[in-house]
Amino acid sequence: MKISDRLKSISEFIDEKDKLIDIGCDHALLDIYLCEQYKDLKIIASDIHEGALKNAINNVDKYKMNDRIDLRLGDGLQIVNSDEIDTILISGMGFYTIKDILSNKIKMENVKKIVVQSNTDVVKLRKFVIKLGFKIVKEKLVKDNEIIYTIIEFGKGEEKYSYDEIYFGPRILENKDELFYEYYSKKLLKYENLLLQIPKYELKSKLHHKYLIKIIRRALTTKEKAIDVKEK
Repeated sequence: MKISDRLKSISEFIDEKDKLIDIGCDHALLDIYLCEQYKDLKIIASDIHEGALKNAINNVDKYKMNDRIDLRLGDGLQIVNSDEIDTILISGMGFYTIKDILSNKIKMENVKKIVVQSNTDVVKLRKFVIKLGFKIVKEKLVKDNEIIYTIIEFGKGEEKYSYDEIYFGPRILENKDELFYEYYSKKLLKYENLLLQIPKYELKSKLHHKYLIKIIRRALTTKEKAIDVKEK
């Protein structure tokens, strides 16, 4: 089974013991790959789109994984009972869709682990999931088709974070790699160019972009002292 670099990196966040639901499974190739890696892993894989689920059914049949991958049609966590899962995997969606899914408190009551790759608003995602009672356990940047994605694993618990850690990710700041410098160097250039184009009367926007420029520059060299994120 060959999958994209993005999906392969996501697979590194899953353990054999996880009681996993993959929400928005699409073609189910990641789920098939995971079952090939972990012989005792069983997965609930769901999608809200009937066409996508048909593709998933065909792939699961092809790789003879019907006894390992339970495919379900439906919206988010509505298609499971809370005692069926302790790990949630969501990838390739936007922040607000992910937020809606994770706001189902009843279905979330036994969840100990959340693995997310959001296509938008990663900073908002960190803030939201932390407020649900989770801490950031593991993070990784991965490049696929010239796009750099952020993958985050949250686990039950509390941890204090600085503003910079919420913006960049505490685990990413601990292990800055080439992708970190590539991604944020481009962001820095983007914000510097945008700052020149913002009219003087849009003071709030100018101050916001100046601050982003400041923390991106700082993130390449220093680490801020941790403070409670709830104070932000």
